[in-house]
Amino acid sequence: MKLKANLKLRKVGRNYMLVDVSDADANITDVYTLNETAAFVWNAAADHGVHAETLASLVCEEYDVSNDIALSDIKSILQTWRLSGLIVD
Repeated sequence: MKLKANLKLRKVGRNYMLVDVSDADANITDVYTLNETAAFVWNAAADHGVHAETLASLVCEEYDVSNDIALSDIKSILQTWRLSGLIVD
């Protein structure tokens, strides 16, 4: 799996937004809001690939959370992103 091309993460206030910039005009109907942790996971996936175990390990290093909880949460996030078309095979 990999992140969908042409999605850019932007910080807006306390939240982060994923915007599809594949066209000259950004399609604001396809904007996804992420919290700080999800944005961390997105950036980690961009740097290290979309691998649940690797991402969980990075989350454990950044946040005070057990590997079991991190892995469960990462799998849930990846499933949501997959269903939303944010990650592709």
